Order: sequence, then structure tokens, then C-alpha cells
Amino acid sequence: MRYFALDFETGNASPLSACALGVSIFEAGRLVGERVSLLKPPACAGKFHWGNVRVNHIKENMVQDAPSFASFWRELAPLAEGSVLVAHNAMFDTGVLCACLAHYGLPMPECRYVCTVKVSQRVWPDLANHKLDTVSDYLGITLDHHEAGSDARAAGLILQAALRETGAADADVLADTIGMRMGRISSMGKTPCSIAKNTIEKRRTPAKRNL
Repeated sequence: MRYFALDFETGNASPLSACALGVSIFEAGRLVGERVSLLKPPACAGKFHWGNVRVNHIKENMVQDAPSFASFWRELAPLAEGSVLVAHNAMFDTGVLCACLAHYGLPMPECRYVCTVKVSQRVWPDLANHKLDTVSDYLGITLDHHEAGSDARAAGLILQAALRETGAADADVLADTIGMRMGRISSMGKTPCSIAKNTIEKRRTPAKRNL
């Protein structure tokens, strides 16, 4: 099973304002490839907001010569097709992905996706919270938070850690184990990654560990 971990940074509240995309590819439990790029949003996405700039440090003048989402995505589309997409807070990242694909008239990949926020909530429920930096710190994952490449890699590594922690062979087995329904993206639309509340099974979080 191939895992396509991704992270978007945006210039404002619009999903079309994607200004960076990082991707990490995992196969057989190993990181086998990475791509990251700044992106130049379309003019209709509007001006960058100071709040977003404060978080991701990407200013509007930094992306003037960057490729468009469409240009960068054409290189990635064959890898996304048929993969399991992975993101921390996947509702956001898949929302940006679908909005950008629709804007540029590009086909939706036929794939399923996993939210590592939901995964970490089930596998390590006793953490203080399940933000990317908190989970990464617990697992000993080096993180440059809000840098798209680093965030994408961390999401992929969190999923791999969850597979090892639960003894699950792949994301399908993990989903069954923790009572999760994987999300799906297709030409028919998007369905969310969700947790069945009536299957919550508390697991004690052991002491801080390293990968």
C-alpha cells in the first residue's frame, strides 16, 4: 500500500490561496520520496492575510515566481492516484486539494484518505492534545512546524508509528482496529474520514518514545 502524505499552507482563508504544498511518499513502511514547492495562487484567491503569514512565514512576494498548483500537481497526480492520502487535519488539506483541482479543471484522484489527528486521538488518547507538534514531539519526530514539507513528512511518520503501535499491516486494518472509516475522494465527490463514537476503546499512552 502506498501512502501519499501531504500538507498545504495557505495565504488566507480561501482554499484557493494554497501557497505551498509538501508531499512525502511512503511504501512498505519507508519514506521513499519527497516533493515540496511554494505555489503562486490565482489572483481570484485574494491578498495574503497577515494571520496566515504570521503562522507559515510565506509572504506574497515570495511566491511571485513560484509554479501554479496546476503545474506542480501534474507531476504528483500519478503518485496520488490509487494511493492512501494522509494528512494531519485531513478535512482542511483535502478541502484545499479538491478546491484547487476544481478551479484548474483537473481530474480528482481516485483515492482514500486518512486523518492522523483522528488516528492519534484513538491510538494515543492520553496526550495533552493531538496537534501535529504535540504528537510529533511525543513520537520523537523532528518537525519544522508549518513548513509544508516537514508537516507532510510528520503526518506520514505518525501514520507509520500508529501502524506499528497497533500491529496493523496497513491502513485498512488500522481503520478496523480503531473504529475509523477512511475518507474518499473521487470524481463523485468527497466523503469524510470519521470515527465511530460507539466503538471508542481507551488505550493508555505509554511514556514518551522515539521512532
